[in-house]
Amino acid sequence: MSNSDLLNYRVATVADCDSLAILVNDSYRSDLACQGWTNENELVDGLRTNPDTLHNIINTTKHIILVFFDKTEQILIGCVNLQHKPEIKTAYLGMLAVRPDLQTRGYGKFILSVGEQYAISKWNVDYMEISVIRQRTELIGYYSRRGYTDTGQRQPFHPSNFCYPKRDDLELCTMRKCVKMGGEN
Repeated sequence: MSNSDLLNYRVATVADCDSLAILVNDSYRSDLACQGWTNENELVDGLRTNPDTLHNIINTTKHIILVFFDKTEQILIGCVNLQHKPEIKTAYLGMLAVRPDLQTRGYGKFILSVGEQYAISKWNVDYMEISVIRQRTELIGYYSRRGYTDTGQRQPFHPSNFCYPKRDDLELCTMRKCVKMGGEN
């Protein structure tokens, strides 16, 4: 049995917002993030999200956040945010996070796969899209190995009210994967 078989998952509720904010911030930008194989500490400072933002995401009709727990101890292991874009038969996948001390165990692949399958089965999408900071080449490589291709679309990385870039040249790279049967990107 693989480690990913040990995870339960469900759709997040507003009661999860505080623990989700801790998980996501620890996974992306914190001292704890350095325990994982990839993080944004060298590129971006500040928080990745906060409970209020997560509350707003959970309360919108086109978003869901899936939360993943260890089956035996019920510890929050990871999450993924999905946004339905029905007008283009696409699901946007974001905020994929795995506890930094538990990365490299296959949980991220499992969470990504479950997120894709959720979007396909619930929303009947043809495409998955993600945005990755272009300078995170190791993460772009990770998604490329899972079938995502660079669309060539770039957007500047804008600071928010709780984060800011450490470099002036940061930009977001849009990647896409065709998930319809027999389709191509």
